[in-house]
Amino acid sequence: MKRYFLHFPLTLLLFSVLPLRGQEPLPLYDCIRQAVENNYAVKITRNRQAMAENNVTYKPFLPNVTASGTQNQSHSHSHSHSTRTLASSPEETTIDAKANNLNAGLSLSWRMFDGLAMFATYNRQKEALSVSEQEVKMSLENLVAQVCFEYYNIIVLKNRLSAAQYTLALSQERYQQAMEMYTLGSSSGLDLRQAKIDLNADSSTLVMQEEVLQNAYIRLNTLMNMPLANDGYVNDSIELLPKMDRQELAARTLNHNSSLKAARLGKRLSELDLKIAHAARFPTVDFNTGYNYTFADTPSAAITYNRSNGFNWGFSLSWTLFNGFDTRRRIKNARLEVKGSELNYQQVENNIMSDLALLYNTYERNLLMINFEIESVETAFQTLDAAISRYRVGSLSGIEFREYQKNYLEAVDRKFNAMYQAKLSEINLRIMCGELVMAEPATEEP
Repeated sequence: MKRYFLHFPLTLLLFSVLPLRGQEPLPLYDCIRQAVENNYAVKITRNRQAMAENNVTYKPFLPNVTASGTQNQSHSHSHSHSTRTLASSPEETTIDAKANNLNAGLSLSWRMFDGLAMFATYNRQKEALSVSEQEVKMSLENLVAQVCFEYYNIIVLKNRLSAAQYTLALSQERYQQAMEMYTLGSSSGLDLRQAKIDLNADSSTLVMQEEVLQNAYIRLNTLMNMPLANDGYVNDSIELLPKMDRQELAARTLNHNSSLKAARLGKRLSELDLKIAHAARFPTVDFNTGYNYTFADTPSAAITYNRSNGFNWGFSLSWTLFNGFDTRRRIKNARLEVKGSELNYQQVENNIMSDLALLYNTYERNLLMINFEIESVETAFQTLDAAISRYRVGSLSGIEFREYQKNYLEAVDRKFNAMYQAKLSEINLRIMCGELVMAEPATEEP
């Protein structure tokens, strides 16, 4: 059976890994490999592929050999009573009849010609296997996409959690300072109450971020079929590949997109079905041969013992001259199937290219947004740092300081959202042009 392994450009794996506490880091490539090996959906599609491999046989070209044998035994007992006219006493007759019949045979039937339907049938089996292999690849592509999305989502959530922790620390410091000022009588209780409200809000935000992060780990563990409690192993950063060329992506998509390949295989299957339907217009020629053995033992019959054996052979020709125009109907339907598969391919191609254009536009816009948002985060952090200094010396009110906090959190969220969306667009583009999954031969399973 073919195995599908993941093929990523080397730059995709160049992440800056931070030290972990307690849990060993698990890079994206390792997560994908574990998912490919353990995911149940992939195992199910591979099982269907194995069944399709078993269905590719030389049966259409090979003869059928049948062995048969029967044995019949009978035992009858009859008693008769008769009276003759000239006799003084009646006569009684008893018949005890036994019979033993044995038949055995070996026959071979070989279809020599059937309008080339056997060749079309065999080719259809191989095409069906290709369809199954393509389904495995599409299943893997879907799995790779899900793993990547969850993996990068965890990276975004971890950065949001860090920002939330930083904001909570500032709110705690603000609350303590407001408490000290209120105790000294240098501020009203309004500032203290507002600081407490903001501290509680930031605490709730942190709890929610922790929950969302844990749920993301559970989804990723489910894809990899790992213990659901595993966490802390994602510690990479999001790095984008060099910008991809639109025309080059379009050319690769037309040649390597999995959906387009599946549509082409569907068209090929329809063409083979048409050949099989045409074959019904031709005669069939069969060669038949066999060996028969017959043994009969009937003591009560005129011939009490009989045995015969020998070979037989011959050719037979069958030609359906008229069947109520059923052959013509099936040929017409097969032609319509071919036309339908051609239209389906054109529709799939049109949809794929449309999706590619939309996705590339999103990809370009996100790349532009990343530069803006990175600058916004740097500016927001510098402004917040200055606001902290001003707040500590009492030249900035708590409400004004809170606005700087919000601006910083919003800038961080926009930055990582833009990076995440750009990365998703990049992954989807590479899946569309068939770059994330490639087939490699594998050794036979033990």
